[in-house]
Amino acid sequence: MALRDTPTGKGQRFSTIRTVAWALLGVRGHKPHEHDAAPLSPLQILITALVFMLIFVLVLVSVAIYISRQ
Repeated sequence: MALRDTPTGKGQRFSTIRTVAWALLGVRGHKPHEHDAAPLSPLQILITALVFMLIFVLVLVSVAIYISRQ
């Protein structure tokens, strides 16, 4: 059985973003979560989730401002 290398650098960043994006959508199964989330630190996940939520709120506010001006 070969050991899988843990992602580093850009690969780890992409893995964190992918994990948080699927979690925010709520369509992630238990097995893929265990596979991807093992090498990730809670701090990385927290920071990525906060960035996603900030972008989401800014998009909602921008759309609301745009619609209210018309």
